[in-house]
Amino acid sequence: MPDPTYPRPYHGAVTSRRIRLRGLLLAVCAAALWFALGGVAQAEEGDQGGLTVTIDALSPARLSPDATIQISGTIENTGSAEWTNVHAYLVMARSPYTTRDQVEALTSGERTYIGDRIYATGLFDEVGDLDGGDSASYDLEVPLTEVGVTGAQGVYPVGVQILATDAEGNTSTTSVARAATFLPWVAEPEDPVPSGLVWSFTLGPHREDGAEDVEALRDAISDGGRMREQLDLAASLPTSSRTLVIDPAVLDAAQNLADDVAIPDAADIDDEDRRAADSFREDLVALARSSATWIVDYDRPDRLALASRPDLEAAIAPQLEAATTDALAQHQLTGRRAHWAAETGATTAMLNSLRATGESPTIVRSSSLPDWEQRHGSLVTVETRGGLAPLAVNDTLRAGDGTETAVTLRQRVLVQAALASLSRAVDPQSRADALTFVDPSWIPGSGASAAALVPALGGDDLTHAVTLDELLAGGVDAYDGELPDQPLTAPLPGSVLSAVERLHQAQAMAAATVTGQDDHASTLARELSSAVSVRWLDQPERAASSAAQRADEIRESLDGIEVLGPRAVTLSSNQGSFPLTISNPTALPISVSVDLDASNPALDPAVIPPVDIAPGERRTVNADIDLGRQTSTTLTAQAMAGETPIGRPAEFNVRSSQVGVIVWLAMGAAALGVVVAMGRRFYRRGFRRLSEPSAKASADE
Repeated sequence: MPDPTYPRPYHGAVTSRRIRLRGLLLAVCAAALWFALGGVAQAEEGDQGGLTVTIDALSPARLSPDATIQISGTIENTGSAEWTNVHAYLVMARSPYTTRDQVEALTSGERTYIGDRIYATGLFDEVGDLDGGDSASYDLEVPLTEVGVTGAQGVYPVGVQILATDAEGNTSTTSVARAATFLPWVAEPEDPVPSGLVWSFTLGPHREDGAEDVEALRDAISDGGRMREQLDLAASLPTSSRTLVIDPAVLDAAQNLADDVAIPDAADIDDEDRRAADSFREDLVALARSSATWIVDYDRPDRLALASRPDLEAAIAPQLEAATTDALAQHQLTGRRAHWAAETGATTAMLNSLRATGESPTIVRSSSLPDWEQRHGSLVTVETRGGLAPLAVNDTLRAGDGTETAVTLRQRVLVQAALASLSRAVDPQSRADALTFVDPSWIPGSGASAAALVPALGGDDLTHAVTLDELLAGGVDAYDGELPDQPLTAPLPGSVLSAVERLHQAQAMAAATVTGQDDHASTLARELSSAVSVRWLDQPERAASSAAQRADEIRESLDGIEVLGPRAVTLSSNQGSFPLTISNPTALPISVSVDLDASNPALDPAVIPPVDIAPGERRTVNADIDLGRQTSTTLTAQAMAGETPIGRPAEFNVRSSQVGVIVWLAMGAAALGVVVAMGRRFYRRGFRRLSEPSAKASADE
């Protein structure tokens, strides 16, 4: 789906409108000259469907009096019906736009007039017929003198319109497809305007299942995919003009795909895909090391949602930080830390919360700052309870309608530079720049090249190349306007946060139990950060279900840990010890203590200190107890992860030492009785034997 950071292309109905007269005095003069020359808005209806058109080449990038406009691109029949007699025409305004409002009106569809269509023979292109699924190129070359422009400074709308006959034989006088951009005409500025491109590497929204997520990643980082194409294009540009914004989750996802880790069986992944993933990860890391690089929080957690639950945000903040830090260490990458709020926007509560964690900039859209103007520049500060918070503003101004190409991206930079130059000319305090965030969902296409973009990145006197870091170091303007009370997009709901809280609690139990496994702790931290990611915004129910299910899985794995003891214990005295066995059925080493709880409140058995147990093994330990004057008690032995009980306990009876003494006395008395009885018997027998010889001797005498 399109990235929500950027406005959608124009597809609305077209009506005649007059140009609003506002802005600079130059704008007023230009508009007056427009009407003096008889410029009349041509009514353009919405595209009739079936045909699309792109602008793949446009020269010159800036106008001059003797310019000849050359524009070319591709017309495609995306429908099934044939279009015949296809013609391509150049359209261009005679007077320039000089304010952002005018440009935005055209790109948003509020104003549909681009300019006059050039009908002169030889100045339009007879493309021919296009069957369903076919495409063809067009090529237009029109001297500027044929357009009759005023020559005033500003940006001139220019584009291409397609006329054709549909399958029913109807030939419309309005366009069936169109694409537009702007051509700046600016006198040599006193100071070049800072310009550059910001390339954001982020994962797309979650799909319906894990297999679709993996396949979407495969498509994005393979040849022809959005991230692969943007990476290659960014790498071909001067270092001085590029800034990278990287979500470390992208690197993890590419690494997992390359190593075939946690890939669903249903995902259609082969060896070629794995090699492409490995190559993408290596190339992105290499490019980041040679570029100005900003690192956003792992998998872009929804900071706006977390700001509504300060208790939860404070509880999981260490894990969110660890997720990002550990991922950067794993991929051996460094960069300026930043927060991402491009989808949801920024509110006062959110910025107060983020500022409390440090001075890292937050990336927001210009539409989330109602009073932001280009004169403020791409970097501003906002006053919060904790001090000034820097914001990097993604100016979402588009430079035309239709499909984005490298050419229209270049013109977008130049349009911003031209407007910034006009702003600086009348306002010496203006910090207006032309730093431009590239749409993360944009696919440059095979025709995109550095040659198309370089003219906008310090290639002439209008611009000079900068990075976000350079702008930040050069000073930042204060944004004194209002912050919205409501976000641009609804954050993740409370049901998701509750499920994330359950997951955090389960992870805390696991972290307190598992020992010597830094990778495991890091994995849990990344898992938690992903559970509250803005990638779930379109699927909050699934987000809540996923987090809750994972929490249950962790708890169930820990429930297998149990303490085994004898059914009953009889001590030889009022003090003694007895064996307990702790079982670890998990696949990870654990360390648990054992809490002994006596049913008799007069007793307070000692806790058994933490015991290390290898995966799948058992460990037997001795428990000591002093029953004192008590005769018996029931003991419960419970494994503990820190202060939290885990697994199944053992319950058994312990008999007091007094019972043991009686038993031993009875046994001793019985033994003594036996000895006495035996002695008496032996004595009598012996006496008789001695007596018989004596009696016989007396008889003989």
